[in-house]
Amino acid sequence: MVSNAAKLLTGGILAAAIAAGAQTPDSPYLYGIHWYGNTDGIGVGQLTDVETMTGGKGIWVLDIALTDESTANPWDLVWTPGNKTVPGYRVGHAQKVVSGKGHSLIYRLQPGWGRNVPHSSDPYTLANYAADCKSAATLLANWCHVWVIGNEVNLTEENYRWSGSGYTQTWTPMPAEYAATYVACRDKIHEVTPNTNPANQLVLMQPPSPGVASGIRFMDSNEFLLRQIEAVADKSKIDGFCLHAYAGGGEELREDFFDALREQLMVIDAAGLANRPVYIGEWNHAMPNPTEAANGARFLHTTLAALYAWNTGSGGEWPGQPNHNVVAATWFVYPAGVGWDDYSLQAKKTTGGTFDTDPWKAFQYACGFSYPRGLNGNGAIIPSSTIWWQDDFSGSTLDQSAPLPDWKAEPANGGNVALNGAGRLRLYGSTSYAIGSVRTAGYAYADFALETDIQFTNAARIAADEANFDLRWREGSRGYSLTLYSSNSTVRPGSVYLRRTNNWSETLASASVPGGINTGDTFRIFVRANGSSHEIKIVRLPSQTVVVNWTGANAISDSGQKVGWIRLMTYNLREVQLDRFILAGPNWLGSSAGIGEWQSFSK
Repeated sequence: MVSNAAKLLTGGILAAAIAAGAQTPDSPYLYGIHWYGNTDGIGVGQLTDVETMTGGKGIWVLDIALTDESTANPWDLVWTPGNKTVPGYRVGHAQKVVSGKGHSLIYRLQPGWGRNVPHSSDPYTLANYAADCKSAATLLANWCHVWVIGNEVNLTEENYRWSGSGYTQTWTPMPAEYAATYVACRDKIHEVTPNTNPANQLVLMQPPSPGVASGIRFMDSNEFLLRQIEAVADKSKIDGFCLHAYAGGGEELREDFFDALREQLMVIDAAGLANRPVYIGEWNHAMPNPTEAANGARFLHTTLAALYAWNTGSGGEWPGQPNHNVVAATWFVYPAGVGWDDYSLQAKKTTGGTFDTDPWKAFQYACGFSYPRGLNGNGAIIPSSTIWWQDDFSGSTLDQSAPLPDWKAEPANGGNVALNGAGRLRLYGSTSYAIGSVRTAGYAYADFALETDIQFTNAARIAADEANFDLRWREGSRGYSLTLYSSNSTVRPGSVYLRRTNNWSETLASASVPGGINTGDTFRIFVRANGSSHEIKIVRLPSQTVVVNWTGANAISDSGQKVGWIRLMTYNLREVQLDRFILAGPNWLGSSAGIGEWQSFSK
């Protein structure tokens, strides 16, 4: 029980802090950390190793507070247990992080660890969660106005529900269930006017765990992100987004980071939310030894420089369009001794290291450049009726860097990818089950129209099995594959099938091709994916004979996958050549199938 004297004392501290907190503006910088660390041993305004690392700059700090006081530890709650009107540990912590230091807080709110969306059987209901979010916003009104509702909801281990005696049973909340949770919590937070500068609430949608569905993810990250956006009927209630992206291969570990970031930003922009602020809530690199610590140090300071270049550049998502800015990026994590030392800046600090070997010094070094925070939005406005980009496959090497076209070559089993030097892309092989493949890795598309001309320059199979060309779209866990089987294939010869990627037994449509698919045969393929509608038209050239026409009333209706990569590939086939590739908005009507286009094949 909290005494009346204690309530008066804490209330007086809170009132005094309200007057002081209103003068603190948002950090003007890009830099951020996840978890400031334990503040029990410092006073208000007392500087720590964090401020030494930032060179005295006020940066962004993401912290976490839990709202279900029946299961949370007292230090995880905003309020004193049993009384949501009395400040608890988080209030004092927030005051010590912000006051006199210029840091800006972002608070992630969730009912408990591994709990994000209240299940219908939970004793802690959505109404409880939303009301507690308002209580948290009220008690932290002097120090925080940026919030994240939930975390990586597409991970099974992030979703526990009531089992009858505790929150021990996992479940898989769908994007629409998360969206309802987000809106309920967002609306209650917006009932509170913060004493910050700016004095407005900014409630961010949760960051999905980046990657395709796997043993740990029950839904692709891009898919979950798009579906949670679509499930909010009133898009004005989406204030902004928190995203996650992590180190990977290539260019000082930045390739996978920017692939994941770019894809998620493309989903947001394609949904018409190019003006919404985006924060990176987690980015990191595992550093279990000095070698990986050095890799992490270079990844850290070069990525901050690259994010600044991204924010001030254009063409990274759509040609000629500005890049959707990242307001701030908070490294996971700062403090040592909290169970994440392989990622911790503080744990990796050394006495003799440099910014290329010590992640803590790398952060300090990057702060010396004073990279400004990104704009709130500034993303691409995606046209719906014009060509977005086109690849004529000119030159001698495949385009593999931004701006678009930007392919990732992924041959396998002895397959090959090359340009022929005369305006065609070759996908070919000579060993059993060879795969020639290119993919739009780092670029994810939902609704679009595409057109390409393909020639079976050698339709022979390599081994005694199926031999085909695949055009895949919305590729991920449940994408679509338009498969053209050579007449030499031992499986489905001379036919076209629309199948589900990763579940090849699921056929959505099929047709035999009059005259078969033989060496020298050339086809123009047109695909329009728009919502659940998939329209496909295949024309034989130069005769312009329509061999497949799944358009209009014959369009395939399927909503199994809404966003993903595009892939061009051969399997166990000697060679296919593509003359061009056009990607456009979903309302683009396609080019004519005139003889002039066929003549380009004779180059």
